Amino acid sequence: MAGRKKTLFIRSAKQVRALRTPLRQEIAQALMGLGACTVGELADELGREPAALYYHVHALAKAGIVVEGDERRGGGRPERMYRLAADRIIIDRGETSKAFLSALSDLQRATLRAAERELEAALTARGPKNVRNAPTLLRLASHLKPQHAARATKMLHELVEFLAEHDDAEAGDIYSLTAAFTRLVR
Repeated sequence: MAGRKKTLFIRSAKQVRALRTPLRQEIAQALMGLGACTVGELADELGREPAALYYHVHALAKAGIVVEGDERRGGGRPERMYRLAADRIIIDRGETSKAFLSALSDLQRATLRAAERELEAALTARGPKNVRNAPTLLRLASHLKPQHAARATKMLHELVEFLAEHDDAEAGDIYSLTAAFTRLVR
């Protein structure tokens, strides 16, 4: 997308809770790629029934993450269009209320569940001879000085920006990145 990207900063526990299921995260990700679309088109993209998505799309809209657009007439009755409220969604890490942190913990668990399912599907689908498409799974604990931890965080953000800038729906293959970089508490 040319020009400056609009960013939605998530600053309330209500907004975080709206994203705390893997399905709602899938919906947001699909809308990021599709742009404005109907629930039927979204269902086709996700391989689900439209009836399974309406409740979740409306919950995202109620939280201000998804925006309802105009109706579009297809072959039958008019259908409502939906799109993300912004090109990028960033969680404001400055919020520290108990409700926000609890909702954030739920969101992180949902994100890790989604990553686990994606990894399992990738491992199952690749088969024993298809090593080229093997998923990459890394885990490393390092003793770091604060400036090096800050640099690693910056590099992760740069990787996310790189992936977002090179996202091309026409490319065919889709890749997923889930990263957790945190100071270990002992």
